[in-house]
Amino acid sequence: MTAPKSNETDRTDLQRRVARIMQQLPVSKGPASDGIRHLMHEIMANQSELELQNEELLKNRYAIEAAGKKYEALYRKYVNLFDFAPIGYMIIDEAGKIHEINLAAAIALNAPRGTLVGHGITEFIHRDDQDRFYIQKKNCHRNTEATTFELRMRKTDGFLFDAQIQLQPVLSINSRDMRYSVVLIDISEQVQLSASYTFQQNCLELAAQATDMQTLLKAYVQLVQSYLQCDAVGIRFRDDAGHIPYHAAIGFSRDFYESENLLSLDTDRCMCTTVMKGAIALDRAYVTDKGSFYTNGTSRFLAALSPKDIGMTCNACHTHGYESVALIPIVIDDIIAGLVHIADRRENIFPLRMVETLENSSTRLGMALQRLQLQEELRESVEATHELSGHLLTVQEDEQQRIAMELHDGCGQDMNVLKLRLKAIQNRLPKDATDLIEQCDQLLSYTDKIIDNIRSISHGLKPAALETLGLAAAVQGIIREFVQHKNVQVETEIDSLDRVTDPKAQVCLFRIFQEALTNIHKHAHATWVLITVTHEGKDILIRIEDNGIGFDTQKQSERNNGNRAMGLSAMALRCRMIGATIDIVSEAGQGTRLTIDLPCPLPRNHPMNN
Repeated sequence: MTAPKSNETDRTDLQRRVARIMQQLPVSKGPASDGIRHLMHEIMANQSELELQNEELLKNRYAIEAAGKKYEALYRKYVNLFDFAPIGYMIIDEAGKIHEINLAAAIALNAPRGTLVGHGITEFIHRDDQDRFYIQKKNCHRNTEATTFELRMRKTDGFLFDAQIQLQPVLSINSRDMRYSVVLIDISEQVQLSASYTFQQNCLELAAQATDMQTLLKAYVQLVQSYLQCDAVGIRFRDDAGHIPYHAAIGFSRDFYESENLLSLDTDRCMCTTVMKGAIALDRAYVTDKGSFYTNGTSRFLAALSPKDIGMTCNACHTHGYESVALIPIVIDDIIAGLVHIADRRENIFPLRMVETLENSSTRLGMALQRLQLQEELRESVEATHELSGHLLTVQEDEQQRIAMELHDGCGQDMNVLKLRLKAIQNRLPKDATDLIEQCDQLLSYTDKIIDNIRSISHGLKPAALETLGLAAAVQGIIREFVQHKNVQVETEIDSLDRVTDPKAQVCLFRIFQEALTNIHKHAHATWVLITVTHEGKDILIRIEDNGIGFDTQKQSERNNGNRAMGLSAMALRCRMIGATIDIVSEAGQGTRLTIDLPCPLPRNHPMNN
């Protein structure tokens, strides 16, 4: 700072000049001379005081200039921070008019800064959230504290985005003019990621839990509509006639649905049929890598098409007022089997990231549909197998009855005739032919044994007691025979079996008892068996329990051969034939308990029905 030194030099020169003037004055005494000298001293004193004040002013001036440069540097830093901050900043007044806006906020609104100053911030806030903004601004004015909230905003090109707003009052030159600082952060990506994750998770759960196609498709269109917040969603599938009707739809008007429901891949030309055929060849701005078509303005899309390309679409969506449209193919076994049709009357609703999310979900939808299709084919195959097995058992039962009749009426009668003829021959032998008489007695005994065996086989193939005495008596018969030939104690309580009156159910239960006792004899090595039959409500409960060696039911179910496995499968099949369920509980060394639950309604005149 050189200015203070210069002032000091000037002051010294001035003092010297004054001293020379006073020396040049005539030395005289008198009032005039004394007055002049006194005046000169006052002038010099005032001069010195003024010089001191001037020096102080100079110091203040340089301090102010230094502070000005400092604050100017700080202001420039503030301007740089404000303009180039990574998040958006705005200054608005009480009416919401934008006075200042930085680059990040201008980029978020997709417009130059100069065009945004002077506009109201509510022009860029979704109409459904404007009341919320006013309420938050009012609360912020009352509390004079920063408040943070979220709302939907609209870019100048019409696209909506999710924003986080921080609003805070700021001081202004005119205290009557309230100003607010607005921090604007575009959180669309975070919101989209969160919504996309939730949507994908819901789709996965739906695909895993769905048990039939219609339920799956109906729930899927509801999920898509909730995720996109769009007007309408539909799912088309091709049929054998070449049509692509909707299998599930929500939000479409009746006129649109009826006019578009029977599109034909052979005769109709529109974007739906084009996407279904996989023949879409439009500008990449409208098509994704996976073959989806989407537009956020059908009016703009149609206006940009050439006369040649305009014929590829029937303009149905545009005719019915849908501006945002997306068509997502559904691929099953590398073939486009259907598509997801999404539409909304507003523009700029379906950004590319949403379309890509829907493409991922449509892939899972195709896999779920394929699973359901395979499950249905498997179910039909199992039903056909069960039906065939049931038919084979019925044929087997009929064949056994035929063989039993042949044995009883054919072989049995022939053996009786043979016995009578042997007896007649024996009677005609001389009394002294003891050897021949003894041989005839042996033949007659052997014939009786054969007749008993034929009768036993015949009764096993067709239990006569089942037809004459009923199911309970027939089962008691095979239990008595089981006890006679095996060293096993059997406790029974089976009188309720006579409530089973259906002939088919009687035969099946009889065979189940036969198979169960056979398994106990061959495999269980049991010494005690309990057989009970109770009527509980509208069901017959049959329990067969033993104290044998038991077995591992899991390993047994995995076996593909073995008499026990075949016997258990036969019992399960016979239960399915009569609408019963079977449950087998067993562990190695813990015995086995078999439970059969057979629906058996009481007779109409039974007291419990009244």
